[in-house]
Amino acid sequence: MQLTDSLQLVVPIRSDDSGVRVYGYHVPISREVFEANYRILAATKAQLSSKGVHYQMGSGPRIAAMALRDEGRKDAQERGDLDDDGKPTDGGASALLAEIKRLTTIIAPGEQGFESIPVDSAISRKIIDADDWQEALSALVFFTCHYALARKSERVTMAEAVASILTASTTALPLSEYLSSLPKSTPVEPSAPRVALSVPR
Repeated sequence: MQLTDSLQLVVPIRSDDSGVRVYGYHVPISREVFEANYRILAATKAQLSSKGVHYQMGSGPRIAAMALRDEGRKDAQERGDLDDDGKPTDGGASALLAEIKRLTTIIAPGEQGFESIPVDSAISRKIIDADDWQEALSALVFFTCHYALARKSERVTMAEAVASILTASTTALPLSEYLSSLPKSTPVEPSAPRVALSVPR
């Protein structure tokens, strides 16, 4: 079960002079994944907010994935989860990042309009590059830290607030329907609702 079955995030990944050309369509993590990773998600959110709201909103979307890896190692150290050399493991951060990647599909213009492509295929086809993906992944980690830790009654508001910070949007449409809603000729930025709100701490 997803934390909210009908809510997805659409984040811009690559733009040109005509506007956004490539998007990431992301389905939120499941409750089971959240429960397996709540410690490092909560620690990452706390670390991002520790230097104030301007740091959190300005730098957070760019460094969230690195902060998650740091917090995973700290959590592993505290629990005595060490590798053969006595160094802390990644505390599950790699598995969580892989799951976030699995839940993300690249949307890019093709011969018949927009098409959906797995992340690794989009990189191998040079639709995006590794740096594009790392930036998008960090934004998705930022979203996940705030959204997954929000109360159920606050998740939609939280998702829209974080989407605004990321210059992204939320949609209730499944991927196939979202693709069908996009223009078939010249791709333009989708018009899913975007609400400018501050993120509650």
